[in-house]
Amino acid sequence: MRRHMGVVSALLTGAVLVLTGCEPADGGRTSGGEAEASTTSVSPSPSATATATANGVERLRPAQILARARAATLAARSLRVHGRVKQDGEKISLDLRFDGRTRATGEVTMNGQRASIIRTGSVVYFKGDDAFWKAVAGKGAVQLLAGKWLKATTKVEGFGELAEIGDRKKLLAEMLKDVGALTKADGTSRIGGRAALALRGSGGRIYVATEGEPYLLRLDGGADARVDLSAFDEPVTVKAPPKDQVVDISGLV
Repeated sequence: MRRHMGVVSALLTGAVLVLTGCEPADGGRTSGGEAEASTTSVSPSPSATATATANGVERLRPAQILARARAATLAARSLRVHGRVKQDGEKISLDLRFDGRTRATGEVTMNGQRASIIRTGSVVYFKGDDAFWKAVAGKGAVQLLAGKWLKATTKVEGFGELAEIGDRKKLLAEMLKDVGALTKADGTSRIGGRAALALRGSGGRIYVATEGEPYLLRLDGGADARVDLSAFDEPVTVKAPPKDQVVDISGLV
């Protein structure tokens, strides 16, 4: 399971190979193109505030439990995905909030280097901090891109891979891919205040809520790999960056 939660590292690595070769031809002039100032907030659903009741998933077979959990998680209007992964010596943490399937905002930190991501449909914005750009492209990139958001669409090479981090269906599919044969662990746990059962798979455990909606609550691959899912149906705002901070590289790659 740790290998699949490391998908964030693989997606970012592929995207960075493209981004680091994309020096803006206009010397860093910002674009006044469509800065989709799309702000959407959702209100908590009644199920999020009502007294939780047992959902009965513990009576199902493990594969059925996972299927129910996947469907419930994808049906939530919004959620948060946050956790940490250590893979091939790299320490990665992520904190992403989703509004619908392809609207997301958040950060991924790799060995202390932070990358911020915003996705609004087919448009992707990416900003690295100074440590990130210095590590992947040198001091020149820091001077050129400090405080700037790179903008492209999902059709641009590299950004399509990066955009998958902001597509919760694809991200969830990668994290759950090839979990192996599942069995139910004994007992129950509480994850984020919710009662949950655990499914044992290859390399770790998958926790599913047994009260209210049967959401996926945690993917636990041990001390070096844990991702939590929370804040289901809570308000979240996804908004494009200010236009004067955006460099549109759609036509440069």
